[in-house]
Amino acid sequence: MDVEKLVRMANQIAANLDYGPDKEKVAAAAAGHLQRFWNSTMCAAVIEGHSKQVLGLSPLAARAVEILSAKQS
Repeated sequence: MDVEKLVRMANQIAANLDYGPDKEKVAAAAAGHLQRFWNSTMCAAVIEGHSKQVLGLSPLAARAVEILSAKQS
């Protein structure tokens, strides 16, 4: 799995959903998108990379991955 491509996609998803002042709501929407449309391998790869702090996720995408991780626990 190309983690850099996943990072780019997660950043784009978060940016496209970034509307309104409530950034937690935006991050939750992005996490929901990842959960619905990404397979388990993709989710696991981005969660693992984020936990190791080796990814270039935007702050919104990083928060979305944290929410996704909590949902999968």
